[in-house]
Amino acid sequence: MVGIGRPIRCDERVIAASSWLGIIGAMIKRILCLLPFLASHMAWGDGHYRGLQVEVVRDGPMYAFSASFATPLTKCAAYHFLTDYEGAKNLPGVVESAAYRQSANTVRVERTADERILFFNVRLHSVMEYTERPYDRITFTQLAGDSKTFQGQWDIEPNEQGSTLRFKGLWEPDTLIPLFIVDHFAKNGLIDKFSAIAKFAEKRKDILPTRCAG
Repeated sequence: MVGIGRPIRCDERVIAASSWLGIIGAMIKRILCLLPFLASHMAWGDGHYRGLQVEVVRDGPMYAFSASFATPLTKCAAYHFLTDYEGAKNLPGVVESAAYRQSANTVRVERTADERILFFNVRLHSVMEYTERPYDRITFTQLAGDSKTFQGQWDIEPNEQGSTLRFKGLWEPDTLIPLFIVDHFAKNGLIDKFSAIAKFAEKRKDILPTRCAG
């Protein structure tokens, strides 16, 4: 059975075929490991961010999702916010977030996070590669982690109040759980997590990066 209060590693895939309890416990692990699957600057939020738009569409096992919201950050400040990979350690639940620059515009990020879902703790680990195009776009793809496929991009558009951040992504879960169950968790989880990103960005509005001054 899944232990309460103990981190669940999402790569524990051995199912005891002779035990129904083992099967049920493994299925619960897979369900819990689906919920907090986004990798960058994400944590559970309290309430939805005003003006947030989120859409999720599934084609077979592949999910396409998009989100957008306005922020008071300038285009330059929004870019530095999105590329502050190690700053994710300041978010609740993030245990480690280490960035390793591979070239002028390529960064590998290794991140470990603990998520509290109901009565359970879930530990996630991912290795992502980010490609930066200052100050317009950041793309990423999963090199290793708890999904079969996870890739996407952030686009930054200036507006009169600051900027608009737009996200597009593709995600294929690694699970035996029926996808109609995943559908419900995917949409609700995305709304909560993008709300948290937007609120965190808003808190940074009075902290202008040195490189954006002038």
